[in-house]
Amino acid sequence: MSNPATVIAAGGVVWRERRDTRQVLLVHRPRYDDWSLPKGKLNQHEHVLRAAGREIEEETGYRVVLGPPVGVQRYTVRKNGGTAPKLVHYWSARPVDDNSDFRPNDEVDEVAWLPVDKARTKLSYPRDVDILDNLDRVIPVVATLVLVRHAAAVKRKDWDGKDTNRPLSDTGTAVAERLTGVLAALGVNRLISSDAERCIATLRPYAASIGRHIHLWPEISERGYDADPDGLRGLADRAWKQGKVTAVCSHRPVLPALARELGLRVGKFSPGAFVVAHQLAGGRLVHERFSAP
Repeated sequence: MSNPATVIAAGGVVWRERRDTRQVLLVHRPRYDDWSLPKGKLNQHEHVLRAAGREIEEETGYRVVLGPPVGVQRYTVRKNGGTAPKLVHYWSARPVDDNSDFRPNDEVDEVAWLPVDKARTKLSYPRDVDILDNLDRVIPVVATLVLVRHAAAVKRKDWDGKDTNRPLSDTGTAVAERLTGVLAALGVNRLISSDAERCIATLRPYAASIGRHIHLWPEISERGYDADPDGLRGLADRAWKQGKVTAVCSHRPVLPALARELGLRVGKFSPGAFVVAHQLAGGRLVHERFSAP
């Protein structure tokens, strides 16, 4: 008998500050009569970051922005008359505002904002307490940077025009569209790109969705980097902005040097892949690497 597929889910520790007290948001599930952290299974082909934001909103009524990761749970669940492994990813999450459209339903009939100490005793599962206890290690966040390699472009041999104008392929265009939901989940509010069309087009759908301008930096294009590799110096001060979530889109040959300049780990980027880095108080960085959505 083949092993059952792992059930993938995502959620978060939703938190806020009220009168100098940190509160977290718990949900009550009538089916299990338990109190837990908001989470849910991924839809087919859904990116895990988008799923986390969607599930939190569906269960609590709050739109959130995801912050650093706070842990992963592994356990077994019942599935099709047997059991299957389950993997749940959690991120810290802050509400966009105080507005919630929560309505009690069969899945979640009650939500509660509680001080952290009370939430620890209210949670039904020790594994959720372990996740909650990780929150203090990754907040507050000073600034966030999302470093992206552009999505797949039309091949050079199939393009007769200037390389700067080479567009995304159909596959790359689809990735750019899906990236919109991921960047929204992260709360990206500042966009920087190489001046090459394939980079601009990778961020264009998201820029249109939030009505923001894409700032063009020729020095992070292939042409600009080849002409002046030292042009990357000093970009970290311009890229990292306190209180901002900045997406930067560049090219495979440039990314290793650009990552070093930005203080990030150097690694391989497939088309559409990205790194999310959160700068915490004290200067510590928390990194996550993702493949293309």
